[in-house]
Amino acid sequence: MHYCMNHPEEISKLSKLKAQITEVKGIMMDNIEKVLDRGERIELLVDKTENLQFQADSFQRQGRQLRRKMWLQNLRLKLMVGGIVLVLIIILWLIACKGFKC
Repeated sequence: MHYCMNHPEEISKLSKLKAQITEVKGIMMDNIEKVLDRGERIELLVDKTENLQFQADSFQRQGRQLRRKMWLQNLRLKLMVGGIVLVLIIILWLIACKGFKC
């Protein structure tokens, strides 16, 4: 206690130093909080990216399936039209030739 009364400038320096330490400690706590928040946002972004990749793969797979389905449907339609035309030609030929006597 005697030292404190004889050296007030040292006490003042010590108080300033403690205040600076407290300030630096507060800044570091804020920085740590920001880093943790950033880490959480990065994890959220990674999750969203993985989800988007899954959806893109699913969309591509469904697109291929739809393309095949439409191609088969188009092929069936062409075969049906071709079959109908062939039947009409045979009917016209049978009418023109009075049966199979051509």
